[in-house]
Amino acid sequence: MERVRTVARGTVAPHPKLTHTRADLCDPATRDALAGVDVLWHLGAQLWRSRDGRQIAVNIDGTANVLAARPRHVVLASSAAVYGAHPTNPLPITEDHTPRPNAECPYAWHKLESERLCRDAGAASVMRLAAILGPHADPRVRHATRGYRTAVPAIRGVGSALQFLDEDDAAAGLLAAGFAGAVGTWNLATADWLDASEIASVTGGRVVRVPRAVAVRGSEIGYRLRLLPFGADRASLIDGPLALDAGRAAADLGWKPAQGSAGVLSSFLAA
Repeated sequence: MERVRTVARGTVAPHPKLTHTRADLCDPATRDALAGVDVLWHLGAQLWRSRDGRQIAVNIDGTANVLAARPRHVVLASSAAVYGAHPTNPLPITEDHTPRPNAECPYAWHKLESERLCRDAGAASVMRLAAILGPHADPRVRHATRGYRTAVPAIRGVGSALQFLDEDDAAAGLLAAGFAGAVGTWNLATADWLDASEIASVTGGRVVRVPRAVAVRGSEIGYRLRLLPFGADRASLIDGPLALDAGRAAADLGWKPAQGSAGVLSSFLAA
């Protein structure tokens, strides 16, 4: 790799091979800074629903903006959320399963549309990632995950399955796809997954099972009252198993995570 160009709203550590541009994902400066790159790793997104409605602008318009730089190849960090959490989901979910984002989760719909934009633009690696935890996690992700120490929410009568992927393992999978010039769709996730009781055994919390309406509406009320960092958009993601099969990434890219979900969650909470 001869040169690396990065774009972010913050600063990065200097390096002789690095050119960094401070800009928003939707800023024309972003498109200019990335013009003509060989491989574009598109990691930028707004995970949380914004009260100002900016989430869709960042996630959709921002993707269109970086694609306008005309990279030769793009690696998109998509999400397991595009499959949707549904009681009828297979366990685990392969890449051949039809995406069905939960209606209450705009982020999942944004990611699915971003996948389409990337494929339409040319050579693309679409990487659907399980929930990522690590030292650089969003503060609201950290806050929500630490809440498991007290209570692990579950929807009554519905099985659950969640995976937690270490940030270094996620980065290794994204890099592998870009360096291989791979075109297609791959899941990046741990080989194991945890149900609500198993999460509770790791965190020491108590499983709290409630009807779906209570989980979704209650979290939405909490969000609107600014008591919770998320609303129905996140609560809907426990409405069924959402665990991915990453066998294709192992076969095609030689990628395997170094840690399992239980270890990633335990280490994250201990940090």
